[in-house]
Amino acid sequence: MIFEEYFHEYMQDIYAKSEAENNYNEVLFTERVCDFLVEQAILEEYQVVSYKKTKPSMRIDAYHHSQESGSFTFIITDYRSFPETLTQSDITKIFKRVSNFFQKSLERNFHQSLDESDTGFSVAKEIYDYSASIKKINFILISTAELSKRANTLPNESISNYSCFFDVWDLSRIQRLEESGKSREDIIVDFTDIDRSGIPCLPAFTGNETYESYLLAVPGSLIANLYDKYGERLLEQNVRTFLQFRGKVNKGIRNTIQNEPEMFFAFNNGITATAEEVITQIDEKQVKIKSIRNLQIVNGGQTTASLFNSQNKNTANLDSVYVQVKLTVIPEERTEEMVPRISEYANTQNKVSAADFFSNHPFHLRIEEMSRRLWAPSSEGSLRETHWYYERVRGQYANAQTNFTVAKKKEFLTLNPRNQMFAKTDLAKFEYSWDKKPHIVSLGAQKNFVQFASDIAKNWEKNERQFNEFYFKEFIVKAILFRFLDKTIMKQSWYGGYKANIVTYSIAKFSYLIDNTEKCFDFDSVWKLQSLSPSIQNCLHEIAALVNKSIQDTPEDITNVTEWCKKPKCWENVISIDYSLDDSVLMSLIDSSLYSEQELDAVNIQKIDNGIEAQSYIFEKGASYWKSILEWDMKNELLTPKEQEIISIAGSIPNKIPSEKQSLLAVKIEAKMSSEGFIPNSSI
Repeated sequence: MIFEEYFHEYMQDIYAKSEAENNYNEVLFTERVCDFLVEQAILEEYQVVSYKKTKPSMRIDAYHHSQESGSFTFIITDYRSFPETLTQSDITKIFKRVSNFFQKSLERNFHQSLDESDTGFSVAKEIYDYSASIKKINFILISTAELSKRANTLPNESISNYSCFFDVWDLSRIQRLEESGKSREDIIVDFTDIDRSGIPCLPAFTGNETYESYLLAVPGSLIANLYDKYGERLLEQNVRTFLQFRGKVNKGIRNTIQNEPEMFFAFNNGITATAEEVITQIDEKQVKIKSIRNLQIVNGGQTTASLFNSQNKNTANLDSVYVQVKLTVIPEERTEEMVPRISEYANTQNKVSAADFFSNHPFHLRIEEMSRRLWAPSSEGSLRETHWYYERVRGQYANAQTNFTVAKKKEFLTLNPRNQMFAKTDLAKFEYSWDKKPHIVSLGAQKNFVQFASDIAKNWEKNERQFNEFYFKEFIVKAILFRFLDKTIMKQSWYGGYKANIVTYSIAKFSYLIDNTEKCFDFDSVWKLQSLSPSIQNCLHEIAALVNKSIQDTPEDITNVTEWCKKPKCWENVISIDYSLDDSVLMSLIDSSLYSEQELDAVNIQKIDNGIEAQSYIFEKGASYWKSILEWDMKNELLTPKEQEIISIAGSIPNKIPSEKQSLLAVKIEAKMSSEGFIPNSSI
């Protein structure tokens, strides 16, 4: 697709979401690209600011402050209504505006000269307050334009003795990544920068396997420097999420680095990593790795972060620290299958496995299946039923359209509208907002997903049948509620910022008020209409106006509204807001007994569906597959006589047909054997 076509499609999505004046399009573009950068691990989270001044020329559109790494990231937006070219001189001028803001904020009198309600006040004050602990400054320019082929130089400068790094994400760069079918840009680690001949390694494969493995012992400083350069992009996405759940700094690791660095190799479990490609050479009969493409750490994130923090914060000398690395080269087409298993086996000591956060957890697979199968009723003014498309793996939505003709693509987009596409982090955000956890949602997309995934993993173990069609439809209604407010809030006369916080807190307050009526929201009616009644729309806007005032009434010791919204006390204050649902909303609620009946019916239906699905799965795998499990068990002796009988029946199809109950048991036995090391088509 040529850039002009991509620009048109991309901007149409912005316009559709805005349905407002043109100045909102710029904010929505900023949000969309920042969300993309969060998924890419370029940003951990962000806060939209939108501060502009002409004299002196200053601007900032979003930012993030990581106290842990001592870094600030500033985003500046270059928004254009037509497909244009981003030139070298444009880049210089635009970066100058955001760097001016940073430099000015280092002066005490700058933030003091701003009104506290000014969008730039809290950022400027935060920069000034933390100026002594800043280690690194990142400036990111995001643009709707296409980067000129002649623009090949980024600023290379320090500002007031701070190390500064500059990056440009123009729309053509995003286009290239989306059309590549990859979830992220390639990371190339070149070891020849350290040693011309590469890093010594021990190959741990014979050449007959479908993958390659290597063992390495690398200096701790190398790991720390790689993390400094690539940040959390170095950590596999789900491990990155898992790491946030567990906390980033391990005291035992830190103490070993500081007090017994020479014992680090003996005490530490090391790092497990994967790659898509490894370039090696033999130097004096020693195999050495010259470069690695897409190095991803799947276990050892705490080790990595602790080494970085020890070098960066505590200025520890890592010369005596060596880290063992187990590196597996996995073909790209097997990544989704193999990486979760590697991570799971490497994290068996944890109650909540890192595998729970992977996109192939059965919860996500079920949501994906229902999103493709269930038709949402046509909305008002339309006769066409549509899907709510769950993008279980980043890039699925775009990849599904690859190689489509124009007509076929139009049909796909009609049946799967972009405004009905949602990802894992959206799922968590919608659910937790309704579940009255807006302070958790306000922590940011990734941290909120951590909590949500942990809850889902536990609830799935308790009773997976609760995640059924009723659950899916109910979730979609929560998405409709959230997206309605998210789409319309900027049009309100009182709106002045903090949209993300206002929306989640307003939905939570609405849910809280309904709970207090001892009735239930009529999810089924909204599902059938695919829209909200005027009375509910008006109610949400009224609540949002009150929430807006409440969250900005921060304590004296907290001036940053977004930080305040992360506190449970902020939610307590919103709970105490005096507001009553009007009669029209109360009349739309249903008795809790009817809701419970709907919920129970759905669980029973899911039980039947599970049996049918399991039976279909038995036939899909084929008799030879189930026989291979029995053959593997003859050598390993793990199955009970009852389990052997069940697998024997599965291996006798079509002569014998396992019942739905027997099929469910066979699937559980298969999972048990896989966890014990059974690999299809393996004689090991």
